Amino acid sequence: MGNITINTEALKTGREWHRHKVQDGSNVFRILPPFGDIEVHNNYPYRKWSIAWLEDPISGGRRPYASPMTDGDSECPIYEFSQKVRSLFDSEKAKLEAAGLPKDVIKDKLSGLAELQWQVRLQHLYVYNACDKSGNVGLLELKSTAHKAMKKKMSQYIADYTQDPTSLNSDLKNDAGVWFNIIREGSGKDTVYSVEINRTSYKDESGELVFKSDRTPLPANVVENFNQLAYDLNTVYRRKSYAELKEILLYTLSVMGRTNPVALQIPGFEVAAADSPTNTTVRSSSSQSQSTSSQPVKVDVPVESAPAKPKVSLNLGEETATRNRASNTDLDDILAFADSIGQE
Repeated sequence: MGNITINTEALKTGREWHRHKVQDGSNVFRILPPFGDIEVHNNYPYRKWSIAWLEDPISGGRRPYASPMTDGDSECPIYEFSQKVRSLFDSEKAKLEAAGLPKDVIKDKLSGLAELQWQVRLQHLYVYNACDKSGNVGLLELKSTAHKAMKKKMSQYIADYTQDPTSLNSDLKNDAGVWFNIIREGSGKDTVYSVEINRTSYKDESGELVFKSDRTPLPANVVENFNQLAYDLNTVYRRKSYAELKEILLYTLSVMGRTNPVALQIPGFEVAAADSPTNTTVRSSSSQSQSTSSQPVKVDVPVESAPAKPKVSLNLGEETATRNRASNTDLDDILAFADSIGQE
């Protein structure tokens, strides 16, 4: 087993990141091997992120922010805010139902809270390195339902072939990865994802159509240059501290308050409506500032800064020089990998 430091191009802030978009219908991808610091990804081929889409105080547009819960912290202002909104929604709904109001009236009265629940919430994404049929390596982000379906199909492949589904190789007898088909149907809140092992077909000597698992090779360029093409999944989203993230959340609520007044009134997160995206005031909700809580104060918007480049090393096998676990022809390693993807 040798050691290699991954290409630092994968860590640079200015690098152009390619993201695969899961379109309606079929989307065929090859999931690529674990990559980067094994202490971070635990030999999984994916990295779980908890994110929230908030207003960027600098650009004025919405963008994703990583929650501290991504790295195992128990405290997150987005989570705390969501819990308060949910509790308030349930409480108000119970009061309105007890008053005997019709369902459509209750729905209308709670529409502001319902919108707030949908617009400001944590989303759990699972990010993979993946290759499409055109040979483009990029980030594939799956939501929980699609991720669970992907793990199930990976485990099925391991059980059927005793081979690693993320292998870069194409030795069908001993070591070959497989292509997956992610199917997206519906839209908005009704979007449904499913995952299947992609199939290829051919006619046998009798003319019958035969289907088999798609284990066609990856493009040679992807196999040979995996270390330069893959991304460090631990650097996909920029992290913020609890305090920084709460300031951005308060800014987001002040913007939303222009059209949804209830966004300004959540206990512990009270804000004043923003006059413009660059002139935002908030009321302090800190217990230490109760004496001045009625006075608007300027939002202290944190300045974006480039993340520190982590030192990442990759352990390589002699035969599969772009892998960071033992040769995947070893059945014990393959079964251990199957166990790992089932533990998330």
